[in-house]
Amino acid sequence: MQDSSKILCFGELLLHFAPDSEGNWLNEQSLKMYIGGAEYNVAAALSQWKNSVKLLSALPENFVANQLESQLNSKGIEVLAEKNKGRIGTFYLSSDGDMQNASVVYDRFPSVFTQSDFETFSDDGIFSEVKWLHISTITPALSDQAFHKCLQIMKEARTRNITVSLDLNYRALLWQNQNPHKIKELMPFVNVLMGNIWSVEQFLNIPVEYELNGNFDDENLLKQAEKTALEIRRQFPEVEKIANTFRFTNGEQVNYFATLFTDELLISKKYNSDTIKERVGSGDSFMAALIHGILKGNPDQQILEDATKVAFKKLFVKGDTIDESINIETL
Repeated sequence: MQDSSKILCFGELLLHFAPDSEGNWLNEQSLKMYIGGAEYNVAAALSQWKNSVKLLSALPENFVANQLESQLNSKGIEVLAEKNKGRIGTFYLSSDGDMQNASVVYDRFPSVFTQSDFETFSDDGIFSEVKWLHISTITPALSDQAFHKCLQIMKEARTRNITVSLDLNYRALLWQNQNPHKIKELMPFVNVLMGNIWSVEQFLNIPVEYELNGNFDDENLLKQAEKTALEIRRQFPEVEKIANTFRFTNGEQVNYFATLFTDELLISKKYNSDTIKERVGSGDSFMAALIHGILKGNPDQQILEDATKVAFKKLFVKGDTIDESINIETL
């Protein structure tokens, strides 16, 4: 019997260019760059916390990709890369300035990932030693092939008794020419779900019915979180845990908390700050901590508190992924 010890993440590896909001990078002719991509961010955090991780992705056949693959391997991430001619996807997003009004510029169509047919690796190769599969809703938005690969490997994971998590991170720019409700096709294979009440509404057509005042301390948020979770459980009974994150911003100010529904609604401590340093990767850090805590067998309230604290701390770490300052074992 094979040793099932690895977490498999499937998604696009991206380069994140972070020009300063004032445009000084033009005079300095120097542009900050980070490795990014939702599933990579999750993989990087899990690997830093000593989990065995695989990343299924696509890379071009050039020295940039070779260096990226070497960098990931050095971080303990096993890379299964579909190789073909093409380019790595990129996006541009300032890492300073007003978080609420920041705009992202995607330059990821076409890329090696969006053009890949994902046929290089067999199911046995992909799932060797795997105990958990993680995907976000960014990946199935990128191409028909990516959507069908998500569906295929989620089905395969079910046959192999592998836990599946899905992050309902809605990106309007990626779904503007297609129907986000097709994510419902993936839901029968999901065991752990993360998102928020608004992304659930976008993807699963489960409406936000309570009147909300836009404040983080609105009690109706919790009522809606529970109502949404109950409806998810009714429609998709395989979903065992449902996490909701709530991030409210006003300029640089941020208020943050989360909930976790299993058989009851658990609520995290609330965090706030008058300033932040980074807007990218907080949700991915939450997802990584959620997976880590579940695999360790921690109590649900501890899983929620740890994930919320990690996500909040990530708002003060530059770049797309956590750094060594965020150690989940010593929070």
